[in-house]
Amino acid sequence: MPAYRSEAEAAIREPVVARLRELMPSARIIHEIQCATWGPNRIDVLAVTRNRIAAVEIKSSKDKLDRLPKQISSMNGCAHHVIAALHSKFFSVKDTPNAGTWISAPKEARACQVWGFDLPDAHGADQYREHELSSRWDKPMVCPPDGAIDMLWRQELREIASRRKLHTATSRLTIPELIDVIKWNMNWREITEEVCAALRARDCIEADPPIINGVA
Repeated sequence: MPAYRSEAEAAIREPVVARLRELMPSARIIHEIQCATWGPNRIDVLAVTRNRIAAVEIKSSKDKLDRLPKQISSMNGCAHHVIAALHSKFFSVKDTPNAGTWISAPKEARACQVWGFDLPDAHGADQYREHELSSRWDKPMVCPPDGAIDMLWRQELREIASRRKLHTATSRLTIPELIDVIKWNMNWREITEEVCAALRARDCIEADPPIINGVA
């Protein structure tokens, strides 16, 4: 565990990674990656298959939720699955006179799927303990979130444009220009596969070994 990471965060990160490996066995796991090359937001855990991206924001017992809505918004722009993995302290627990104890997720996490940890026994807790991916994403993803390509570095974009012969002078193009060339000349399925392939092959500080052409 890196020195900067608290035990409280690791207590959630480790089971999150283990569950992602169960749900997306072919995925490469990447830790601490930028949502976009031009943005400040980082994704705690990213899981990338050949055609799907799952992004997870972790909030441990030592964290706050003030930045969570913006973090979720950024992740929704670049991932097919967006998950907030939250410690139990962020959930509301309410005792009712006739229906017993009920638990609910915080309003800051409304725009994503919520995975709960260390939750008390209460009505409603099971949906946060299941740690599943939304069933609507069971099928292979053809259309990527529009901002997924923004995670790629300039060299990665250049390699895509050059290999697919989309432009004769890719070395002269800026990142926005390269993205425009790719979006204009490729369909959504091709872009999805290229973005995922680039992320799976990238040399990262903390991640599974690179996967190039499907081979680790």
